[in-house]
Amino acid sequence: PQAHGIASANKQATAAGFEILAQGGNAFDAAVAVSAALAVVEPESSGLGGGGFFLLHRATDGKAVFVDAREKAPLAATRDMYLDAAGNPQRERSVNGPLAAGIPGLPAGLVLVAERYGKLPLKQTLAPAIRLARKGYVWSDKNAAMIGFRAEQLAKSPGAAELFLPGGKPPKAGARMRNRDIAAVLERIAADGHAGFYGGKTARTLVAGVRAAGGIWSERDLAAYQAVEREPLRFAYRGQTILTAPPPSSGGVAL
Repeated sequence: PQAHGIASANKQATAAGFEILAQGGNAFDAAVAVSAALAVVEPESSGLGGGGFFLLHRATDGKAVFVDAREKAPLAATRDMYLDAAGNPQRERSVNGPLAAGIPGLPAGLVLVAERYGKLPLKQTLAPAIRLARKGYVWSDKNAAMIGFRAEQLAKSPGAAELFLPGGKPPKAGARMRNRDIAAVLERIAADGHAGFYGGKTARTLVAGVRAAGGIWSERDLAAYQAVEREPLRFAYRGQTILTAPPPSSGGVAL
């Protein structure tokens, strides 16, 4: 039998990938399962509210593709929106709060990878992440440290504070955590694919929340978002062909 390897930042997410392989999924199905699970169990590092990149290689025909699911600026964004009246940069506005929020890309990336390269339906590949969110996952030292690092900002959001700062502090390692809201969003994606996030209830809720906080999102921003397939960067190094990420990722250019 062929050996399969999965590596991720959290063993609960890695386990989700192996679960999908055991159900007959391919490597791309497992990657979707792992990414979705990380959105649940590593909220300080991964999430449906951010962007993602996927570098894929298909062994059957040698196809290599880079899926660009980076966040995009909302249509109402302007060049000078982070400058004060005197033209000085206001870094705080560009990194914290509603004006810092880009239109999320990861959900579109998950759907694209699943539908074009996976074998299983999203209802199956997202099931482990949904179960972790509904029934609970184990909070780690890293979760506690990183959420603590951003506690001041999280406290400004009643929803985030209720979930991640009960009693005003991050939960201690070993706590059992649940996130019913993200479970509901994942269930909509599982049922309706791209439209489950970029339209309907999820889109309306996101836009209403951002605008209520002073942001500039519109439902049109979400409806227009699409993940993009790009040609990977290739170069030779000591007799090997290196396949890596093109822009807008910076890693491949740096290599």
